[in-house]
Amino acid sequence: MLLRKKKSKSEEFAEKAGEFWESASQSISEAATSVASTVGPRLEEAREAAAPVLADAQERAAEARELSRRKAKKAKKRAAALAAVAATAAAAKAEEHAGADDDEPKKKKHRLRKFVVLAAISGAIAFAVKKLTAPPSGGSYTPPPPPPEPVRPTGATVPASPSAPQPPEGQDEDVIVDGDADPRTGQEPGSDKI
Repeated sequence: MLLRKKKSKSEEFAEKAGEFWESASQSISEAATSVASTVGPRLEEAREAAAPVLADAQERAAEARELSRRKAKKAKKRAAALAAVAATAAAAKAEEHAGADDDEPKKKKHRLRKFVVLAAISGAIAFAVKKLTAPPSGGSYTPPPPPPEPVRPTGATVPASPSAPQPPEGQDEDVIVDGDADPRTGQEPGSDKI
């Protein structure tokens, strides 16, 4: 007895794919034949209907091309005429300005003066800004109050002792003249006061 070998899945799949391919190719060839028989006459009808439209479009394009060529030619002539007028006017203006330049002296530009004025103005602005933004000078220092005035006795003064030297007449009682003091100024030689 012969045993049959069982087919593998890949062999079964290849067999089914072959059958499917044969049936699909038959249906496609039948559809192509039916489409060709149906589309062929309609394609001819469309060509016959499009022929007059195509001829009309070509005729209109030729007319538009001719019209644009004529308009371009007119525009070119007009542009040439305007260019000639503009060239004449420009030549007249140039001649006029050439004559005017010879008669009038050239104006000075005063560049250095403008620069100096501008530098002075900007310096003044910078100074004002610096002064306005700087903290007040002196800080929080408060000078000490002036010393009180010495008390001077009024009226008759009594000398402290009879042996104390008496001021000469004509001088203040406060000024005592001794050997070290200058009698003209009433100050000691090492004194800072003048």
